[in-house]
Amino acid sequence: MMEHLYPGMGGRHRQTLSYGQSPNLSLSPRQALAREVWDVRSIYRSQKLYNLEIKRSLQQVIRQNKLRWQGIFDK
Repeated sequence: MMEHLYPGMGGRHRQTLSYGQSPNLSLSPRQALAREVWDVRSIYRSQKLYNLEIKRSLQQVIRQNKLRWQGIFDK
């Protein structure tokens, strides 16, 4: 789970491209998930914090979404 300090400013959640934005409805669910995962990964990489634990956590997010929303993320 990404940090989202409340109240206040900062936290990685606020650094994501989608924070505070309306969803891009032109993207497929698969594209939207890939974009969000890529965005989170790039934030951790830019802060030199990306490691195996983060990688596994992001893979788990993908698996959980595919399990919860079966068929939505098919090609």
